[in-house]
Amino acid sequence: MRLSGHQPVYLPGIILFTKIAHSDIFMHVGHCQASPGTWHNRNQIRNAKLVIPIKHDFGQSINDTQFAGDQWKRKHLRSIEVNYGKRPFFADYFDGIAEIIKMPFRSLSFLNNAMTLHLLNCFQIYTPVIDSRNYEITGHKTEMLISMCKEVGATEYLSNEGARDYVNEQNMNLAGIKHRWLEFTHPYYEQGHSEFQTNLSAIDLLFNCGPESGKIIRAAGHVA
Repeated sequence: MRLSGHQPVYLPGIILFTKIAHSDIFMHVGHCQASPGTWHNRNQIRNAKLVIPIKHDFGQSINDTQFAGDQWKRKHLRSIEVNYGKRPFFADYFDGIAEIIKMPFRSLSFLNNAMTLHLLNCFQIYTPVIDSRNYEITGHKTEMLISMCKEVGATEYLSNEGARDYVNEQNMNLAGIKHRWLEFTHPYYEQGHSEFQTNLSAIDLLFNCGPESGKIIRAAGHVA
């Protein structure tokens, strides 16, 4: 069984969904320390950066991170509407995304996890998703990955290239876990603009490609 995991991020990009699509099970890892100014509470759409203001105490986890007000919700929804209102599949998906943003979640991770689950459904990616808060996860970096795998009985762990600095493949092999790498190539698709923009939230793909988005996501990567 191949496991992958990631810290809860806001409106994730395509690469995360590609990793999930190539996994047998995926774990949200919200017990890790929150870092303001990262993807935990922000992301990029066409022509706009979306940032959630948060209350930050040193050392707090993503699970414990609270919102600093809710004025951002109206601004984010307006930015999404302005930039994607004329795209071919906007009307099919906007209401579902807006409903989640408007919900009164008690922490950042609950919002991020709910949005990721909703988008997975939109992309027709049905990999089971679990939450680290329901398991006894210990250690840091490679040791944490080993703990995650042992908790769920996984024999493989899948990482993307951004994890090169903290994955020790030898230690994972010694623990009886095979480490795999996701080889990802950002897909190109019609965005309605002459200049293609990469590394946006996956809602850009969804509003532009609709039901074909899941196929595009899967084809963007393979496991090495």
